[in-house]
Amino acid sequence: MSVESCTAFLQQARVDPELEATLRAVTDTRELVALGHRSGYRFGPRDLATAATAFAEEDATRAAPAAAPDATAAGGKRGVYHHYELDLLRMPEMAPVLEELPHLKVMPATVDLGRFAADARPEDLAWTDMSPAHPDFRQRYEAIMAAHWHGSADGIRARRDFHLVNLDQHVDHPHYDRYLEAKVRTVRALSRIFDCDIRFSGSMWYPPHSYRLWHTNENQPGWRMYLIDFDVAIAADDMRSFFRYMNPETDELVTLQDRPKLLRFFKIDQRDDALFWHCIVNGAQRNRWSFGFVIPDDWMTRLQATISLGPTGNHSR
Repeated sequence: MSVESCTAFLQQARVDPELEATLRAVTDTRELVALGHRSGYRFGPRDLATAATAFAEEDATRAAPAAAPDATAAGGKRGVYHHYELDLLRMPEMAPVLEELPHLKVMPATVDLGRFAADARPEDLAWTDMSPAHPDFRQRYEAIMAAHWHGSADGIRARRDFHLVNLDQHVDHPHYDRYLEAKVRTVRALSRIFDCDIRFSGSMWYPPHSYRLWHTNENQPGWRMYLIDFDVAIAADDMRSFFRYMNPETDELVTLQDRPKLLRFFKIDQRDDALFWHCIVNGAQRNRWSFGFVIPDDWMTRLQATISLGPTGNHSR
């Protein structure tokens, strides 16, 4: 294994359209290393980190989202925050994406669900009811994040804030290759729909009674689109699975019901007075999947050029 081999792999990705599309579908170091090995390049995580440094400046220019525009670019007035939701089933142009969902919604056998359930902390889950504007919030946040920032004594509960499964970290389960192929087909379909390169930002499985605690993702600014699905139908009044955020303009807590075949859009900001604090809870005996994508700042214009966005499918706040 070597840095040279990794460098050659990254260089090849720039001239090989197939490999480039695959890279836009992967989000984790484990995936990159496995993909390199499958392509005949032998390197490890440390080699990848070293080689990537040489590409960092150019890659940041090519792949990073543009600076966040005024809210007026998304159809609102300056200083007003918006989220948008669309029903995937009402968008026939999204059929190629919908077709991939069964192949994306994997439950890797490499996940120890018994240990996963034992790691749940009810007191942490209850914290999702506290507003980030509350005077006690910061102290609680720092206590919960301490193990993630500094490591834990037993090395087991290093992510109290992240009680879910990152699918892209499980590259050894039997169905990973088919899962990766579905991700590649998905980014290709979305790239055609948006008429620009789209890439995955994350693929998450929320088993029953899982959660992602309050966070901002401020180190990854720009617009996001999340494709959300479940393994069961959800009644209109069932709020046990939800997405919650604090409106940075008003400090209001906004709780959105999660439901199958949902597309949700929101913007991540880096400004201290505009941080997008949000959390996710799947508080029922059902499975939730969430697939995130980095999309351009003019995503709405691009989507409207391809898809008819009816008023019943577009919600903002």
